[in-house]
Amino acid sequence: MSSFTKVSRIVASVVVIAALAWNAPAGAGGEMGREAMKGRVMAKSKYAFDETVSKVKQAIEGQQMMVVFTADHQAMLQMVGLKTKGTLGIEFFHPRYGKVIAENDHAAGIEIPFRLMVMEGDMGTMISYYKPSYVLAKYPKLQALGQELDGVVKKIEQAVTE
Repeated sequence: MSSFTKVSRIVASVVVIAALAWNAPAGAGGEMGREAMKGRVMAKSKYAFDETVSKVKQAIEGQQMMVVFTADHQAMLQMVGLKTKGTLGIEFFHPRYGKVIAENDHAAGIEIPFRLMVMEGDMGTMISYYKPSYVLAKYPKLQALGQELDGVVKKIEQAVTE
């Protein structure tokens, strides 16, 4: 078995585990699951999947942020025989915020880039993300940045919900 095949299988396995966790019933995961849900936003898009993806990317750029990476979870799950509707992860950030993080608490570098998911399902197209203030809450010197970025990400959300 080639190393590429081994890596592909590992990546696919991680994606399947993430998808199972993603689709776990509300309340699953005990205390930790409930705590994580406090910072999570789920919002229904008024657009179809592909248009939502396009508008989210445009909104990210409109907020002077950069799309750093996209992960096609639907394609990865198909690699292991699981058929799903559209599921795309979008990671985004801008170095100017990285500078603030590096100057105040470089340990928070693990938290970036920020990410959101665009998901197609029975309820239509949804986007989901963790509020930056929630992600950065464990870094006291970065709480103001987290609040500022909440507003930025909210504007990205509103591009597909309003």
